[in-house]
Parts: sequence; structure tokens; C-alpha cells
Amino acid sequence: MTFPQELQAARLRLIKERPYLASAAWALQPAAKPGLGTLAVDMYWRLYYDPGVLSQWTPEIMGGVLYHEICHLLRDHPERMKYFNPQLSNLAADAEINDDLIREGVKFPVQPVTPQSLGLPDNLLAEEYYTALAGQEKQSADGSPENEQTDAPGQESDQNNRGNSHNENGQDAQAAERAHEKHGQGEKDPGKKDPMKKNSQSCEEEERPMPGSGRCGSCATGQRAPWEEEPPGKGSASGISPVEGELIRRDVAHQIEEQARGQGKVPGHLVRWAEEKLRPKIDWKKQLASAIRRTVADTAGATDYSYSRPSRRQGKVGKGEVILPSLRRPVPAVAIIADTSASISDSMLARTLAEISGILKALGQQEGVQVLAVDHTVQSCRRMFRPEQIRLAGGGGTDMGAGLEGASRLRPLPQVGIVLTDGYTSWPPQPPQGMRVIVVLSGEGTAPDWAKVIQMSV
Repeated sequence: MTFPQELQAARLRLIKERPYLASAAWALQPAAKPGLGTLAVDMYWRLYYDPGVLSQWTPEIMGGVLYHEICHLLRDHPERMKYFNPQLSNLAADAEINDDLIREGVKFPVQPVTPQSLGLPDNLLAEEYYTALAGQEKQSADGSPENEQTDAPGQESDQNNRGNSHNENGQDAQAAERAHEKHGQGEKDPGKKDPMKKNSQSCEEEERPMPGSGRCGSCATGQRAPWEEEPPGKGSASGISPVEGELIRRDVAHQIEEQARGQGKVPGHLVRWAEEKLRPKIDWKKQLASAIRRTVADTAGATDYSYSRPSRRQGKVGKGEVILPSLRRPVPAVAIIADTSASISDSMLARTLAEISGILKALGQQEGVQVLAVDHTVQSCRRMFRPEQIRLAGGGGTDMGAGLEGASRLRPLPQVGIVLTDGYTSWPPQPPQGMRVIVVLSGEGTAPDWAKVIQMSV
């Protein structure tokens, strides 16, 4: 489907003013939604629009809406906010974006959500705004200052308590309603119902998007709105996959840095975002250690009873005595799939393998690990006990799918597979059955969305 003329004009205006956003703006896929009443974008980069309202906004206003929605996608709000109340998440994500856009002088069709309108300070992350908004509701419901801080998305306590999500009770929905009321009414068209008053509109009107004002769709929340189409490949042929979306983000980050180096005019918040995207300040070694420990612990958690003879250190078993079943927690088998194509340096592989070896030994892995050297096929497969034993062969093309397939044929089957690659490879659509996969990414290629990904700094 082609862009309507009004949207084309708005997109061209946005690209002319901010050429570094071109790849993101061109990636948006139009989807007509008569009766929607506005524009909105989902997590798959689909731009929904109501043909009946396109003429009501100027190209400047419409370009500002596109800019706002693109910022949700660039900042990866769908992934960051997907486990939490969508109404509250959308308000928090809008607050993170809009203070920056207002400083740029971006125009909105209605009064936008801002940190000030929510009674909160500028320059916080969406997770921090979410925590503050949920805390305000808790304080209001208890009638006293909150005693326990609500976990922000991505924190460890949340990972252990997703089953007790805010979506399972009404507190965060009430917080979103209160935040909308606190935000205020903004600009309203004469004769129209107030879009922010819950008791003056139907449920259908409540669900309609309002870009910049707390209802943008899954581009801000990671949760499908009722008016959005099915995910790509599950009832819809349109849309962009998460892997493609990440490539677009990295391309935009490169374009921002290039223009900033050429003394072009780039807003500070985008320069900072690009720096973090291309050179994250996360200690990849600590992140890798945490991912391996968690994966191994989860796998080893599948304890079972065993009738095997206990160790001699646990006492002798006399002749004729019955061996009772006891709980055993075996250390999971681990396989390392090392990309040995021409683009991978020996020093990078040696450094990463040494890190992994130290982590596994600290976890009690004394049985060695299977190391597969892979380019376009599996070149070698050996059990190693020390990093210095490793001799990697290869140098051709790259296909990590072949390495994962080779690891899945090992006996015993490794429960954990660690892939070392620059990401310039194809991936299978599904992970190997019975194997949890960690991808240590040393380049700017891609990784599958079903794997835990660690971005390694080189």
C-alpha cells in the first residue's frame, strides 16, 4: 500500500529537517483504518491512519506525530515496556520522549503528555516514570507514603515475579486514569467529547489512539491494541520483524553520528541515544556471566531423584544394603559454537572463550565443554578443558544454523549452547529443541529473537 499524499508530504518534511531519520521514516508501512480518528504505529512499524482526518492536520503537525512515534520505536519501548500495564507504560514512554521533542519545538495536534503535566521531573527513563506513576497510585490507595518501591521493567525482582504482573489487578489502570486526569485536557476541538474523561466516552473511544497523549499503540507498550493487525506471519503479511527493526535502529544511530561528526545539527538526546546504541556502557563480561549463571541455574533447577550409588565421600554402602533415592542436581552440559569465518579475529575468540571457561569453572563445570568450530559447516568438534587447548579451524562463509544443528546432534545433548559470532549469518527460525541459547555478538550483525543476546565490546 502506498502512502497517501498528505502522509508523503509529512514524511518528506520530517526527512528534510532530520535526514538521519530517513531509514526509519521510509520503513513505516501504511495501513488505512477508517474511523481510527488519528495516526498510530505498532511495534511492527506499521503506520495506521484514518483517511478522513489526514486533511485536518498540517504537514508540520503530522510530521511531529511521525517523529514522536518513530522515537518510540528507536528507543525500543515495545521491548522495554511489554510486561506492564499498557496505559501506564504509554504515559511513561510519552513522558520520556516529549520533553525532548518540546525543547526542539515540535508541534503536536493536542496537548502532549510531559513530565511536568504528570508532576514529575524531566530527563528520566520511561521505567522511572512508570515506577513513579505506580507509586503515586499506591500512595493514594494506601493513604500513606509508599513503603515499597514498584520494580521498574528489566529489574531482577521483576524477572522473578512476572506472574504477579501489574496487569492482574486494577491498581495500575487506576494510576493511568489518575495520570490522565493530572495531565489535563490540552487542546480540544469544539463540539467533540473530551478524550481524557473516562465517563464521557464509550469503550471503543477509550481504545482509540492519541499520539503523544498517552495512547500510541504497541510502539510504546509492546502489547497489541484492539485496532492493530495480527503480527507478521500470524495473519498479516505486513510488518517488520524485531531483527529488521534492530538493523534500522543501528542504521539511524550511524547516520546520527555521521551527521554530528560533520557538524550537522542533531539534537543532543539523539546523539546520546546513538552513542549508547553503538557503544553501550554495559560491562559485557558481567552481563555474560549473569546470563550464563541464570541459564545454567534454570536448567540445573530440574532436579530429580536418582538411584545411582552415592559418592564414597558420602559414606560407604554395605553389602545387601538398599540404596534409597536421593535428589541430584546435575551440572548441565554446555556447548560452545564458535564462528571461525574470516571476519572473526583469533584474539576476540580467545578472550571470549577464556571468560566463558572461568565462568563455567566457577559454576562447578569440571567435565569440560564441547567446542564446535563453525564457518559455513562444522569444521571441528572437540571436548576442551582449558582455553589453551582450543584450535579453531575455518575461514569460509558463515552459517551459525549449521553449528546449532551440529550441537543438537551431540550426545549427551547440551542443555546450554553459547554462540560466539559477529552476527553476519543466517539463523534458524526456532531454537534447537531442549537447548537454551546465548549469543555473544561481537559485530553489528543480527541475532535471533529467541536467544539471549550479549553485545560484546571489541
